[in-house]
Parts: sequence; structure tokens; C-alpha cells
Amino acid sequence: MSWIIIAGAATASSVFVLAVVNLYLYLTYRERFMKFWAYAWGVHTCRYLFLIASVIWPEHLFLRDINYLCIIVSAVLLLTGTRIFIGKPVGRLETLIGLVIGSWTVLAPTLRLPAPYVVVPIFAFLSYTYIHTGMQFLKSLPRRPTSRITGWLFVLWGIHQADYPILRPIEWFAPWGFIIGSILATSIAMGLVLIYFERTYQTLREKEERHEQLIASSHNWIWEVNANAVYTYASPQVLDLLGYGPEEVVGKTPFDLMPDAEAKRIGAIFAAIAARQEPFFRLENTNRRKDGRLVVLETSGVPFFDSQGRFCGYRGMDHNITERKQTEVQRELVKQVLLVLNEPQDLKGSLAEVAHLIQGHMDLDAVGVRLQEGDDFPYHVQLGFPRDFLIKENTLIERNPNGESCRDEHGRVRLECACGLVLSGHVPKGHPLSTPAGSFWTNDSSLLLRLSPDQDPRHRPRTECIRQGYASTALIPIRYKDRIVGLIQCNDRRSDRFSVEVIQHLEGIAAYIGAALIRRWSEDERINLEKQLQQAQKMESVGRLAGGVAHDFNNMLGVIIGHAALGLMETAPGHPCHDHLEAINAAAERSAELTRQLLAFARRQAIEPRIIDIDDAIANMLKMLQRLIGEDIQLIFEPATRMWPVLMDPSQVDQIMANLCVNARDAITGTGRIVIQTGTVVADADYLVNHPEAELGEYVWVSVSDNGCGMGQETLPHIFEPFYTTKGIGEGTGLGLATIYGIVKQNRGFITVRSEAGQGAIFTIGIPRHRGAGAGPPRQEGNHALPTGSETILLVEDERGMLGITCALLKNQGYQVLASGAPDEAIQMAGAYGKPIDLLLTDVIMPGMNGKELAEQLKAKHPGLRCLFMSGYTADVIANHGVLQERIHFLQKPFLLPTLASKVREVLDLPC
Repeated sequence: MSWIIIAGAATASSVFVLAVVNLYLYLTYRERFMKFWAYAWGVHTCRYLFLIASVIWPEHLFLRDINYLCIIVSAVLLLTGTRIFIGKPVGRLETLIGLVIGSWTVLAPTLRLPAPYVVVPIFAFLSYTYIHTGMQFLKSLPRRPTSRITGWLFVLWGIHQADYPILRPIEWFAPWGFIIGSILATSIAMGLVLIYFERTYQTLREKEERHEQLIASSHNWIWEVNANAVYTYASPQVLDLLGYGPEEVVGKTPFDLMPDAEAKRIGAIFAAIAARQEPFFRLENTNRRKDGRLVVLETSGVPFFDSQGRFCGYRGMDHNITERKQTEVQRELVKQVLLVLNEPQDLKGSLAEVAHLIQGHMDLDAVGVRLQEGDDFPYHVQLGFPRDFLIKENTLIERNPNGESCRDEHGRVRLECACGLVLSGHVPKGHPLSTPAGSFWTNDSSLLLRLSPDQDPRHRPRTECIRQGYASTALIPIRYKDRIVGLIQCNDRRSDRFSVEVIQHLEGIAAYIGAALIRRWSEDERINLEKQLQQAQKMESVGRLAGGVAHDFNNMLGVIIGHAALGLMETAPGHPCHDHLEAINAAAERSAELTRQLLAFARRQAIEPRIIDIDDAIANMLKMLQRLIGEDIQLIFEPATRMWPVLMDPSQVDQIMANLCVNARDAITGTGRIVIQTGTVVADADYLVNHPEAELGEYVWVSVSDNGCGMGQETLPHIFEPFYTTKGIGEGTGLGLATIYGIVKQNRGFITVRSEAGQGAIFTIGIPRHRGAGAGPPRQEGNHALPTGSETILLVEDERGMLGITCALLKNQGYQVLASGAPDEAIQMAGAYGKPIDLLLTDVIMPGMNGKELAEQLKAKHPGLRCLFMSGYTADVIANHGVLQERIHFLQKPFLLPTLASKVREVLDLPC
């Protein structure tokens, strides 16, 4: 039986190795089933030891019984571990049977039963246990070679256990039985280990795939750095975040990807954290992309250690928070912009601060703000633009080769460039470079050069931005109510500086600027209205004073002019007094002209409006105007192609043009140019913003511009004030522009002026369009003999001197004159006169009764009486704000004899 000892020892050794291997695996991986397997193979090793002992000491039958008991316990432990391994619950039935069989193994020897009664139940249980375990492997585990082979080995081992009671007594087979059992047990143990490692590998592979999928689905960049802060791993997301591939990042440090100042700051922070081997979270840091752009990342990391507990580095992730930081910056920018716009300072100063804020927060090369000034949109504020750029781009008005502004079919000035496109509101909807709010932007200005003409929405393209190297351009409209009044211009030489979100943010800032403009301009409008009210009150006071002065002064001038005329008629040209009388007459006429200017300024001048064409009126006086300004100054007249008629006294057109041209002439030193332009305009709510003195309606406008010395801002507020002049003593009265202002207001028009020192001046006058039918008769000019007559004239004048000289002049022309110094006396004289009276020639302003009331009383008694009023100041008795009432005949004092004779004859010849 020595072969049993040798075979048992060999089998025990191999099974013991399996027990040690499983015990090691259990202690390493702490898998519960490994513990049961280790115990099973350990007990199985003991089984062979007790078998050898029972052979050596056959007299000790308990050794054989312990051998059988070890076989049963080993089988139960192996079955339990296997069920745990395959995820099945531990079988209570098998455990119970094992306890019963174990008890039977202990009790059977005491009953002195034959050996088969003891052995058969034991090996029947073992056979069932191993075959059942094998079937569990075949059913429950994946169909892989290892699991299937192991399952069948368990089945074979179970069959081998079943044949043990039968074949064991056969002496020649017994050694082979031990060998077969040892091979099956060893193979099964190795198969279990291989199945475990296969499953472990599969689990690790699934974990790795899950880990890779999680990394792939993450927007964050996963990384690992060693103890020296050198990247040893970088996930593919680094390409999206920084533009580098993972292989480009590995071997670098995080600080290699940062600007120098940021690298120094973050390096100090990371060194302190790594020295304490602490985790860190949400550490904000700025990195530079491969293309040069900056991105802000939020970094979190935890330390990791090797099996010996030594610090190995950090693992973590980076999250892109650039958009969030931009939003924070934008919110802060909006906050500061609102604070600036609500500060009580001038508009230009506020916009300059806003431009600085935009440039600083957005890191832009250049920022400008254009605001409307008349028809143009010059830079109100600009930062960072080169001087030569500003010289070329400050104005947007399109001009023809003669330097004249171009207009569209509606009379609006045409604007060039993409700026003009935005400011005119003509940005096409859906254009790739536009937004629904009317903005125009691009990150590659060179694209504008490649647009075909039918795709280019600009009226006349400019390329100065491209020549200056500005790759990124944004033009954001500023709106006042429903009208575009300016724009924000942002330029940068770097590409990809703007996005839809950034443009929308700038559109929000533009809206705040527009709201600020509404507040500022509303306040300015209120202040202007107050000034206009004060000016109107002042003008009314001056007008009353001028009217009073003119009434008495014109009477005295009338006496002087009349007596001088009579003296000249009675004195031969060679008489010593003839020259003196002409000098008196000339001085009196200049004084009368001064009085007329004063009345025109005060809007008290009596006028006779006619339906006229402004272009014709100006064209008829061009030669006179050219003589007036001299040959050294070029006079250019640019009439409109189609004009509306106006209702206006032609003489007032002469006064306006003469005064404006003389004013322009005096502003020009040496040679120069004066341009007269005309046109039509519909004054709507938008138009009134820049022309607050106008009212809603249709206007004919006339502008007179020059390239003279211009006026400073300290002069402009005073130019329409009476007697205000910048000329030297004796060079001007200061009534020229005041006269124009009075005439314009008398005709319900408006006047504006734009000027800067050294930049010339542009005066624009608007006169309401006349929609009535018919045209006034042309003025008759030329030299004619003084008309005479023999009719009877009732002359009423409260100024005795004026009464006497007028009576003498009329009698000199052959008329019968009834002279009266008061209205009551005139009524009595008319009643006492027994003959018909052909004409009432009366002063307007008289004590007790005015001329109109006198005429009404006399016409009630003398129905065919014709009336001619005369005055130096009508005081609205026969005129509304200087405009003569219908069918009123008027003679302005002081008058010359030809004027008196012609007017009297004209009225007498009218039908009753």
C-alpha cells in the first residue's frame, strides 16, 4: 500500500498549493468566494493527510472516518464558494444533506455496519455535489471555453466520486483512481482561478470602457500630473479647450500653457497646495490657446498615492468658464455703464467714459461713438484710431467730384461705408453679417473685399478699416425712440473677437446709451424751450420798444425826407443848397432802412405776401448778390429739381439772401466760396429732434454755406440777438442776422446754424409750403413819370409836421387835400364837406381812435370811399404780426414822393 502513501502525498501537495494560492488571492482581493475555496482546498489537503495516516496506522479507524468527514466538508465549502462566485444563493438543502452525511459518517462506525453502508452515502453525496456544481457552471456562466471546461471537469469529478465505492477495492485501479482524482481536483482549481481572472479582466475592461465613455461624454478636460506637475495624461477634450492634442500636452506643465503673469500666480498657489498634498477645487486660471486666444478654466484636482503611500501627483479636470466670466465681465460693464450714464455730467464726457469701459473690459484696439450732427454722423468720441484714419473716416456723407453732398430720390443725404448702412437702417435682414437689431459685424473684414456687388449691401464701400488691419469689426446702432441717431464702432486687429452673444451685449449697451440720450436730449429740449420762451419774451419786449421808436422816428424821418424832396424840386442842381439837401435826403433814407431792419427783426414790419418760387426769386438776384460779395468769392447756386411754392413777401427773400451773403462774405478772408442750396423736406417727429424750432409739416429750405472763419461755441448762442456783432466798431450794426431771424419767424419758419471755428458756417432756413392755388403778380420795376391827379383826398395824421409835408406833397401832384390832425376832426370835416371824397389817407396809430376805426366810420357814411393806411408801425391794427389783412392798402413810413404818388394813384384807380 506504499503507492497510496506516495499518491496521497503528491495529491496533498498539489491541493495544498491550490489552497495557498486561493488564500493569497483572498487576502489580496478580499473576494468572499476565494475564502471558501481556500478553506475547501485546505480541508481537502487534510483529507489526504488523514488518508495517508489511516494507511500507516490502520488500527486507528477514526483516521479513516476523519478522512471521509474532510471530503464532505471540502465538498460543501467548494459548493458554497462556487455558488457565491456565480451569484447564486447558498443552497440550504445541500448544506443540510452535508450535515446529515457528516453525522452519518461519525455515527456509522459505532453501529458496526458493513463498509458499503458507510461509504456509499458519502460518495453519493460527493457525486451529487460535484455534478450539481458543474451544471451550475455550465448554466450560469458565459459560454466561454474556460467555464465550460471547468463545468465538465466538475461533472467528471462527480462521476468519478460515484464510481469510488465500486472501483476502489480493485487493487490495480486504485492508483489510477488517485491520479484521476488529483488531476481533476487540480484542473478544477486552476479552472476556477482562470475563470476568476477572466471575469476580473472583463470587469476591469468594462470599468475602463465605462471610464472612457464617461470621459468622452464629458465637456471637461480630464488630466493627470506627476509629483513634478508634468502632465502624464490628457483627455481628448483638451483639443476643444486649448487647441492642443493630448500628445502635445503630455510632457508639459500647466504653467507652460498660461501667460507669464498667470503662470507665476498659479504656480505659487499650486506649489503651496502640493506641499500640503491637499485636494483643490475651482481654481480659476487663464490659459492661452494654441491660436493665441485666452480662455478661463476652472480646475479641480485630488492627490493620488502609490501602494507605499508615497505622493505621486494629482488627477483632476478643467472646466471652461470663459463664457461665464465673459457674462460676469459684461454684467459688470453694464453696471458701470449705467452708473456713468446716470452721472450728472455732459453727454460727451459720459460717452467718453463708456468708450473707455468698453475698450478696457473687452480688450479692443479701438472704440468710437458716432452721433448725428445735421445730415452727418461724425465721431463724438473715439479711442485708439490712428489720426489718418479719423481724417478719412470722420465724415460719412457721399460727395460728388465738386465736393457737393449727394442725395437720394427722397432728398436725404447719402451715407457711405458699412457705417452708413447701419445708420440709414438699410442692413438687410438675414444677411450673414447682420443681426435682427440692425447691427453689422464680422471677424474677418477681408470677406468684405470678396463680396460680389449684388451681395454687398453697402451703398458705397470703403476699405480703410481693412487697410488699417482691423480684422474684427462691429457696428451697433444707437436708437433714439424709433430713429437711429448714432452707432458704437468696435475694431480689433485680431480675428474672432466677436460672437453673436457679444454683439447682443453691445446692442444692450447701445440701448442704454439711447435711453441716456433720450433723457439728456429731453432735458436739453426743456432747457432750449425755456431759452426760447425767454428769447420770445425778450423779443416781444424789444419789439414793443422798436415799434414805439419806429412810430415816432418814422414820422420825423418822413418830415425830413419830404421837406428834402420839396427842397430838391425847388432848387436847381447848381444851387449851393442842392448838395446839402441830397445829403440830408440820403442820411434820412439810411436811417429809414435801419428802422425797417429793426421792425423786421421785431416782426413788426408790414408785408404783402405773395405766392412765389424761392428758386426763381434767388435766381433773379444772383447778379446783385455777386456784385454784393465781390469777384474774389465764388457764388454757387444749387437749386432743387422740384420746388414747392411758398407764401412770402418777395422783398423779404431779398433781405434774407442779401444779409446772409454779406455775413458770409465778411467771414471770408481773401478768396472763398459761398454755396446756396434749396430743397424740400417733410418735418416729422424725427426731423424735429435736430430742428426743434420747426413744426410738423412740409417746408421749402434754403441753405447758405461758406468756407470762412466760422464761429466758436461761445458765439453761436448770441448771433440772432439784436445789436450783437463780432465785427469792429463801425463795421456792422448787429441787426443783419436779427433781421433774418425776425423775417423767418414772421413767416412761421425756422432757422438753424452749424459752425465751428475755422470750419465755415451753414445757415439753413425753412419756410412752410403753400398749398393754395394761384400765383401773385410779378413786381413792376422800372423808372416812370410821377403820377398825378385831381381827386379829393382826406388826409388824417396826428403828427403836425408829417401832416404838413404830406399835404404839400399831395398838392404838388395836383390833388385836393382836406388835412386833419385828429380822427374826430376828420369826421366833422368829412361831414361838413359838401362834395365827394375820393380817398382817405390816414395814419394807423393815433390817440382816441386808430386809423382802421376811422375808416370804418367814414365808409359807413361814404360807401365808395377808398382807404390807404400809412404808418411807421401798424401795432397789429391792420396786420396780424405784420402780415397785412386782406384788401388792406398800406404805405410804409417814411416814404419818398415817388412811392407816395404811385401808391395813391394805384388805390384811386381801383374799382369801388
